[in-house]
Amino acid sequence: MKSHDRRRREQIKLVTEFPFGADFQAILSLIGDGVVSTDHTGRIILFNRAAEDIFGYASDEVLGGPIGALIPTRFHDQHRKDVSLFCSSNAPLRRSMGQGREVLGRRKDGEELAIEATLSRQMIGGQHIVTVVIRDVSARKTAERQRQLVASEVAHRLRNTMTVVNAIVTLTARRAASVTELKAALLGRFAAISRTNDALVHGSSTDVSFRLLLESELAPYRDDDSKITLTGPDIGLDGQGAVALALVLHELATNAAKYGALSTSAGRLSVDWNVPVDAPPLLDVIWQERNGPLVAPPTRRGFGSELIARSLGPHGGTAISSYAASGVGCSIRLPLNGGPPPSAQ
Repeated sequence: MKSHDRRRREQIKLVTEFPFGADFQAILSLIGDGVVSTDHTGRIILFNRAAEDIFGYASDEVLGGPIGALIPTRFHDQHRKDVSLFCSSNAPLRRSMGQGREVLGRRKDGEELAIEATLSRQMIGGQHIVTVVIRDVSARKTAERQRQLVASEVAHRLRNTMTVVNAIVTLTARRAASVTELKAALLGRFAAISRTNDALVHGSSTDVSFRLLLESELAPYRDDDSKITLTGPDIGLDGQGAVALALVLHELATNAAKYGALSTSAGRLSVDWNVPVDAPPLLDVIWQERNGPLVAPPTRRGFGSELIARSLGPHGGTAISSYAASGVGCSIRLPLNGGPPPSAQ
């Protein structure tokens, strides 16, 4: 207890040795930025109320102590060198701290924070007094990093989407029998991409619900609740895999509406999906049509069939169609969260 009282008296003496009287302290308490001053040895002799809020220390915890308490340990040596160089002249000087690099402070609990600081020196009582005016910019830096992350993600998705668009335009043009057919096919496929991107934007920044993709694609054909049955857990897909899978679902739905179970009132469609517990994380989907027109295997593979078969390949997935007389089926497997490609069954 005596040592604490002695230290407190020393701290008060440090403050009263310099022109930092009570009125000066009262003025500093109104300043929104932290103000910290040290003597020529690096001991803290001034610590205003805003500095207490920024660093989590009460002033009597740091007055008389080393400035290193407010600096991450790994920067202590460099800080001493910088201050020594800064105080190599007696002329008053002010400059920004850490020009060209991020400046970090350390709170009482050990958490590091990004700061902006203006450093000044002044000769007072024959000693160099170094004063730092500090602003906590952690929230702003976090927001800037988040904006950069979102911008990078948007640019990445745009590049991937444009690659898909270019491939769709090129291959659809080769197979289209007329301008009207080309236009209809392109509009439908682009709409599938658009719906997926909308789902990505309105969901999280990194994934989209598989059920939402299905419901968006099949909404035009759900004239009653019994025609289409969707069964499976809520599963999120990453952006690239979601776009590829949306194109596959669009082709399956379009074909079902033109030639399959969704083209007749009696037709039924069931889509069942799950994530097998005994496998690497992957989405397992069974698309099955029934009660539609009699099915015969196609005599040639059109672009839609090529798209279904190949779209998921770059993402480690597969889509294998079947043509039983009772209805078209498709078995889809797609790794989740960058998992390894599944083996084709």
